[in-house]
Amino acid sequence: MSFKELLNKKKNPAPAAQKTLDQELKERMVEFLDRDFFSLVIQPVVDFKTNTVFKGEMLSRLEHPERGVIFPDAFLPVIETLNLYSRFDRYIFQKSCIWLQRSLAAGEKMDCISCNFSRKTLSEPTIAEDLIRIANNYGVSHDKLAVEITEREKNDDEPQLIENLKTLRAAGFLIILDDYGTGITSVNDLLNYPLDIVKIDRSVLLNAQSEERKAAFRALVDLFIDLGADVVCEGIETKEQEAFAKSAGCRYGQGFLYFKPIRQDQLFEMIRKSSLAGENA
Repeated sequence: MSFKELLNKKKNPAPAAQKTLDQELKERMVEFLDRDFFSLVIQPVVDFKTNTVFKGEMLSRLEHPERGVIFPDAFLPVIETLNLYSRFDRYIFQKSCIWLQRSLAAGEKMDCISCNFSRKTLSEPTIAEDLIRIANNYGVSHDKLAVEITEREKNDDEPQLIENLKTLRAAGFLIILDDYGTGITSVNDLLNYPLDIVKIDRSVLLNAQSEERKAAFRALVDLFIDLGADVVCEGIETKEQEAFAKSAGCRYGQGFLYFKPIRQDQLFEMIRKSSLAGENA
C-alpha cells in the first residue's frame, strides 16, 4: 500500500460494525415501548368437542422501524435482562383489552382471549388489582380474559403469586399454565395453583412416539383432569397428532393444523371462512 493510499485510509476509516440486534434492543427497548412499536397477533385455540374456536392467545411482535418484524424469542430475553417484564406484561394486556373492546363493540364474537404473564409480574402485590382495573376501564367482562403463566423464569414470591391467581380467578379470569413440559413448574405448583387449563408444550407431543411415551402423555393428561383442569395440546400440525391428543383426553388443540398466528384484523374473517376448525388456515 502506497503512502497516499494509507493516508486516504486514515482520513476515511471503514464504517463501524453494525450493532447486533441484541445490543440495539437493549439500548432502545424503552423507546420501543414508549412509542408503541409492538403489535399483536392471535393464535386461536380449537375446542375438540365443537370444532370451533374457543379462545385466542395474544402474541406480541416488535415492529422495528429499520429491521422489520422481530419475534419474541429475540426481544423477550432483553426485556427480562432489563427487568421490564412488569411494564411489558401490563402494556400487552392493555392493548389486548382495547382490541377486545373494539371487537365486541363491532359485534364480533370472541369467547376469550389470553395474555402471557411472567411469574415475576404475577408475584407483584398489586398485579391482580391492576389487571381488574384495566379490564374495567375498557368495559371488558372478566370472563373473556385469561392469564397464561409462562415457564421461563422463577417468581419472586410464591405465596403472593398464588394469592394473586386466586384473586383473579375469583374475579372471573381464567387461569392457564402455558407450555407445560419446558420449564420450572413443580408438582407442588400444580397442586397449589388455581388452574382452569394446562397447555402441554409441543415438545411433549413430539416426544410421544413410543407406546411407553404415549402412555406417559395420557397419564399426564389424566393428572391434570384429576386436578380439575382442562388440557390444551399445543403444536398440532397433523391429523394423526390431533387424533392422538383427542384420544388422550385433551379438550382443546392449538397449532398450525388449525391456524397460524394471524393479525387481529384477519381473525374473524378467517374464522368465518373456516367452516371446520380443523382446516388449515
